[in-house]
Amino acid sequence: MKQRASRTSTASPDGGWEDDDRMADNFRRAMRRMTGTISLVTTRDDQDAPHGMAASAVVPVSMQPPSLLVSVNRSALMYSVLSTTGVFCANILDDTAHPLVEIFGRSDRRGERFLSGAWQRSWRGLPFLPSALCCVFCAVDAQMDYGTHTLLVGRVGQVLVRDSGMPLLWGDGAFVSVVPFETG
Repeated sequence: MKQRASRTSTASPDGGWEDDDRMADNFRRAMRRMTGTISLVTTRDDQDAPHGMAASAVVPVSMQPPSLLVSVNRSALMYSVLSTTGVFCANILDDTAHPLVEIFGRSDRRGERFLSGAWQRSWRGLPFLPSALCCVFCAVDAQMDYGTHTLLVGRVGQVLVRDSGMPLLWGDGAFVSVVPFETG
């Protein structure tokens, strides 16, 4: 029979249980080591006002059907808008776009988000950034609540891809850029 963790402890590698506060701190530190591409996830509300957030939790799911997963905190305003509209665009940023991330990553700068950059509208009226490496437009096809977040799987309806540029990454609490290396 499998032993279950209580609300105050979590399994440790030696088979014992680790204190939740310690585990949460270690998990947070471990996740900072995972480098991820930064996207601006955008949508529009039923009044056609644009909304967006910075995200590194954007993941391709499948090629058949083409789909993308976005993780959104249910306490964020973006979650309630996405729940209503059911459409979003993942603007995958290049390594020059870090000033936009600083605006989109702070709720106290929400009013500034679409004042910077040359935003346009496309598929289903979604705001997108033509200077992004690519823009993937999706309609929510499935979702699952987990902890504080909802995982939204979007079925891809349109994709715009720029021919050049390098992705903007977030790793260990800082912006990081890709440096290609030579292979044999």
